[in-house]
Amino acid sequence: MSDSIPIHNNKINLGSMAGVAVYADSMPPPTADPDGRSGWYFAKTGGAEKFNYYFYSQGSHAMTVADLEDVFFVGSINHWDSSQSCPFVVVYTKPTGVGDSGSWYHSRRAYAMASNAQITLGLKTQFSISSSPQPKFPYQHILLSNAITTGDFADDEEIYTISVQSDSASHNDTKILISNVGWRSSINNIVVNPNIKLVA
Repeated sequence: MSDSIPIHNNKINLGSMAGVAVYADSMPPPTADPDGRSGWYFAKTGGAEKFNYYFYSQGSHAMTVADLEDVFFVGSINHWDSSQSCPFVVVYTKPTGVGDSGSWYHSRRAYAMASNAQITLGLKTQFSISSSPQPKFPYQHILLSNAITTGDFADDEEIYTISVQSDSASHNDTKILISNVGWRSSINNIVVNPNIKLVA
């Protein structure tokens, strides 16, 4: 995972250095969609394969857990086996050297969809941790209401990175397209709300 992920014109090209930094340790790496849809396409072939798209790194001011208001992604799920077929969001905080929950982060919180959420295969959907996402896309919306916390995840912890991920335990036929990612924060009364297009 890169310490600095440059975002150019609110888009990240798959074949660029920035793209490589974003998909990082994903296996197999994403590709262009075989059906010509915009975004990054992931097709699992077996084992514990998964993708991790890390799309936030700090600018001039640190963002704390309390500053973060929303994280979202837009995508399509092409194969459904169980809730493990659905991508989820993870927010990581900076390591402090004291009580860290991981080798490179202090704590983390994963946001996943509820087990009763309705998925329509191939339908472009906006997923978010807020019930009122901004920007609001003209698609079906699913709230990632199931929060799983590892470590403290205190309001004053500084955020290290944010990712959208797939589950390594998902079915071998898992196929997921992600076209947009972003977040909304308010730091010193300044709202930051990027919508980042993933371009293949």
